Amino acid sequence: MKVSFFKRSLAYLLDVIPILFVLSILLSLFVGDILKNPYPDYDQELAIYQENVDDYYAILDGYYQDLTDEVITEDTYNSLSADLREDFTVINGDTETIIFSYYTAVSMYFLISFLVIKYFYVLLMKGQTLGLKMMQLQLAGRITWFSLLLREVFWREVYWLFTFSIGLWIDLAMIIFTNKKRTLRDIFSDTHIIHQGTSYPF
Repeated sequence: MKVSFFKRSLAYLLDVIPILFVLSILLSLFVGDILKNPYPDYDQELAIYQENVDDYYAILDGYYQDLTDEVITEDTYNSLSADLREDFTVINGDTETIIFSYYTAVSMYFLISFLVIKYFYVLLMKGQTLGLKMMQLQLAGRITWFSLLLREVFWREVYWLFTFSIGLWIDLAMIIFTNKKRTLRDIFSDTHIIHQGTSYPF
């Protein structure tokens, strides 16, 4: 019996979720503070920005209520809303740039750390990860440091990311609709997922 998409997905999640959990803990403990170093007043700026956002929506809601009550016309509402947005952007533009830069750094931290940890974890386990073992599956085929790099980094995480998850749907289709149920990472890394105790092909 060939391995289903459900079992493969569950094995993957069992491997990935603990890594993301550890990275989140590290971010909250000290990595977040390190990433904030270029922005010494980040927390204060963020608090002020959030207050400004709340004020912005409160005023906008007031304009909308006036429009609903027919105190102002739709043209007046649009004009007031545009002026409000312009004023908000002028006042908060620098803060928005800082927030965007920080969250970009956080995203890069998660991406790079995840790829590195995931690869070395799989390499250390020689492809037989805890998720696979828990689902009574195993990785078979040509298992080397390079094939694992192709499989786990380039033809899964990077492939999914840079195809904006289209690669995930391609993998799904290949598992569901092809006879051998092999994804591109299986093909290009010359590896395949099988049930424990079986051989391939079968």
